[in-house]
Amino acid sequence: MKIQVREDKVIIDGYVNAVERFSKPLRKKNGDRFIERIMPSVFRRAIEKNKSIKVLLNHNYDRELANTKDGTADLYEDNIGLRAIVEITDADTVEKAKAKKLRGWSFGFILNKADEVKNDSGLIERTVRDIDLIEVSILDDTKIPAYIGTSIEMRDGEVKEIEFRNEEFENNSFSNEENPTEYKQENFESMTASQKREILNGAYKQSFANGWLEDYDDSYVYGTTKEDGTIYKMPYTITDGVVSIDTSNQVKVVRGGYKEVREDEPKQQPEKEVAKINYSSYRDRIEKLKEEK
Repeated sequence: MKIQVREDKVIIDGYVNAVERFSKPLRKKNGDRFIERIMPSVFRRAIEKNKSIKVLLNHNYDRELANTKDGTADLYEDNIGLRAIVEITDADTVEKAKAKKLRGWSFGFILNKADEVKNDSGLIERTVRDIDLIEVSILDDTKIPAYIGTSIEMRDGEVKEIEFRNEEFENNSFSNEENPTEYKQENFESMTASQKREILNGAYKQSFANGWLEDYDDSYVYGTTKEDGTIYKMPYTITDGVVSIDTSNQVKVVRGGYKEVREDEPKQQPEKEVAKINYSSYRDRIEKLKEEK
């Protein structure tokens, strides 16, 4: 999570929700406990269906902070989950950011399709496969850690149940500087794998808007640069807290160990065809010799 405060606005960049990861235990209206995971591509499809997703403060429709329609909010799903990059000029929210009173994300959705099974402990596991994403909210210190469950609203002439899921900001990087790939954690090596991936993914997305960070190691990032699925490896460095990816040094690789694909390897020459022996001519000669005798 990065929070950049500038003169008259704040830019917040982080993950609203992770995909394919079970949530903390939740409760249904009847009191049954369950855990939930949202499958990959669910957020992507939901974003494609809604071209005007609002970013609100505390789910308050009177406090719209940004919107995907006018470009002040950028929502997309990557291999980690639903990521939001939001530019906010609301003066009150900017002051809350400066005072470090912004505490988490939430999103409101209508559930369209899910599977439920009971695990060995008797806890319901819900796998979400399709939703309508209604809005994303930034929560301040008045809403965290309180959990908002559901609300009933009239939408498209029908009564709909809107569900909410909260996620507290983790490992905030608070900055007044301009560089969008800068973070304030002292030691990259001490971070968890998901923290490292989030930082590298942010830098990667700045370089390749239509690309996808697939993996990384201590020296290289591996991912696509556009939507054709071709994987490249590129070296990266971290200097003074800034991630730099050497995009000019791209080497094509294949999955499964990321073996390099060398474009200049000599191609094997095709084998020359060997003429087949016509055994029928031998038979003709033998028959002729017999006749001469």
